[in-house]
Amino acid sequence: MKTQAYHKGNVREDLVEAAEQILQEEGLAALSVRRVAREIGVVPSAVYNHFENREALLAAVAADGYHHLEKLVGKLEGSTTEPELLLRQMARGYLQFAAENPNLYRLMFSAEMVAIRIHPALEQASDSTFGRLAEWWYGPGSFDPKASAVKYPYALSIWSLMHGAAMQMIDGLVAVDMTRKPAINKLADAVVGVLIGGIREALPKNT
Repeated sequence: MKTQAYHKGNVREDLVEAAEQILQEEGLAALSVRRVAREIGVVPSAVYNHFENREALLAAVAADGYHHLEKLVGKLEGSTTEPELLLRQMARGYLQFAAENPNLYRLMFSAEMVAIRIHPALEQASDSTFGRLAEWWYGPGSFDPKASAVKYPYALSIWSLMHGAAMQMIDGLVAVDMTRKPAINKLADAVVGVLIGGIREALPKNT
């Protein structure tokens, strides 16, 4: 990784970008305030002008991941008016995001991040991402971030399905070549196909 030049005025964005790159290439254990500062060419104390501590920096990185997911959903929403096709495309895009950013994805949904949702930017970003999916199902203005996710069973079901498939994929619990989009798309199509078609007819019959 090459050390970036310090550009006054965008150091916060540079810090988040450098942290994401370290996370992507070396994992969470390598991500420290001192290391991120060195990557963009500032002294460690300069980091604390923007982030109170490492936890706050991680929260910003996770929030950025949620923003990427929200943009993905927004981009796909304009690609087709066919709901079933859009749902399949969202599942493909979601799993591709996880495959391309496994360490970031793990961070976003880690117990550590859940514990620090008190950071406003992280809470808003995660709520906004789920809210985008919920409003696709239930209509604009229908999502209440203070309400329980079970209020939105359809959105919760598809998110739970995609998240479970993503975690199994990046943890190697299902055999998927994450370097090949067709393989990722096949997994997405399989799990979403079951959700759309239902499993009642496939349930084991009583003997």
